[in-house]
Amino acid sequence: MTTSEAPFTEESLKTIVVEQFEIPADRLAEDATLEALGLDSLGLLELLVAIEAQTHKEISTLDLPITPGMPYSEAARVVIQAVADAPVVGAGDLVPE
Repeated sequence: MTTSEAPFTEESLKTIVVEQFEIPADRLAEDATLEALGLDSLGLLELLVAIEAQTHKEISTLDLPITPGMPYSEAARVVIQAVADAPVVGAGDLVPE
């Protein structure tokens, strides 16, 4: 499990996407768009909530400019940077899984 003390990596993101959305890891090709993987705008919000719950960090949607049409690899870079820059929040502030 990723915590606020462990770095959030591309592997961390892959684990969330595979487990949360039941997308096979081999479909996470660098050029596959999030939409092609089945992640529409609602799915992206669900992804954000899952990342926040796992990292104990609060990530504003304004700090996470990803869209369903964005390639997975580009979205991964944006997400990893947003998590690195996000403030840690108390466990009571998080949305339960």
